[in-house]
Amino acid sequence: MGTGHARLDEIADIEFHGKVATKIAEYTLATQCFAHDMARELDAAESAAESAMGELKGHPLLMGLDVRARARRVARNLREARELAQGISAEAIKFNLQFRQEFLQAMEEARATKRKEYKGKVDL
Repeated sequence: MGTGHARLDEIADIEFHGKVATKIAEYTLATQCFAHDMARELDAAESAAESAMGELKGHPLLMGLDVRARARRVARNLREARELAQGISAEAIKFNLQFRQEFLQAMEEARATKRKEYKGKVDL
């Protein structure tokens, strides 16, 4: 597994030239891996932040406040960010599937016409 910057650079380096279907599949996979890594990190950060804020119970400036409820409320933002990262992964897959639904048949027909031209004979 790479760092976030390396994954982002990997995604940015994919250009949609040449074999477009292959490039779209690579782009989808790279985006999905990046989104999964981000979701995993946000999940860990949510747990760590909530427990760190929970340890503030008994702090003199927070007397009379429900620290655990506030910690849960603050950590909810990280949970929502994690869900958004998982949504990025799902939308990347939808992008690949939609491309295949819209264009794969036309690409296969183009391949079939190219194959019919070849007769198996070589002229030297």
